[in-house]
This record gives sequence, C-alpha cells and structure tokens, in this order.
Amino acid sequence: MVSPQKRRGDDFERAVQDHLRSNGFPWCGRTRAGYARDHGDLHLVPGPAVIVQCKNVARLALPEWLSQLAEQVAEAGADHGVLVVKRRGVADPGRSYAVMELDAMARLLRAAGYGSELEVAG
Repeated sequence: MVSPQKRRGDDFERAVQDHLRSNGFPWCGRTRAGYARDHGDLHLVPGPAVIVQCKNVARLALPEWLSQLAEQVAEAGADHGVLVVKRRGVADPGRSYAVMELDAMARLLRAAGYGSELEVAG
C-alpha cells in the first residue's frame, strides 16, 4: 500500500509533467521509481537537459532541496535544474513556485540566449 505522502508526491509530479507538456515541452518525462541513483523527478529533453525536482510538502526545506538538486543535476549529467514547489491551497501546478539558485538561473538564461557570455579570466 502506498503512503498518502507518496501518493500526493506522485500526483503532483504527474500534474507538473502534464502542465509542462501542455505548455510547449511535449518531451517532458518522469523518471522511473526504484533507481539507486536519484536523477530528479522530471527531465526536459532534447536540448540542454533540465532536471525538475517536484516537492509537495507542508514544510519548506530549500537549502536541503537545493543541495539535493545539485547532486541530481550532476548525477544525470544535466545542464540545469529547478525545484517546483507546490503552493499550499493552490491546485493549478502552473502557479507553483519555481526555485533555483541565482547563478543557476543566470546560466539558464544565458543558455536561452539572454545576457552575454562570461569572459574567461586568462
């Protein structure tokens, strides 16, 4: 029997996946459960691989989650990662919080063509 917390987490992952697919990311896929190494909950590919880690819990633990996300991005060999955190009392997954470190956001925006490339110190 699946615990209520696991069921809520799985339901939220599916809702985020469906939302991303209907908003221009048809290749968004869930990782299969049971892997020894955690590669995140959702993967956005092709292109620069993006890991999406979904959280549907009452208490926020951003420092811990961001550390885990960095490990998952490295483990998966992805280019970027983002936390999607469900807002309490809000059913629409599109109104969830998207959280990442500022430097990670800057890399993502540069990869999307915003900003300019960083100069390499030499």
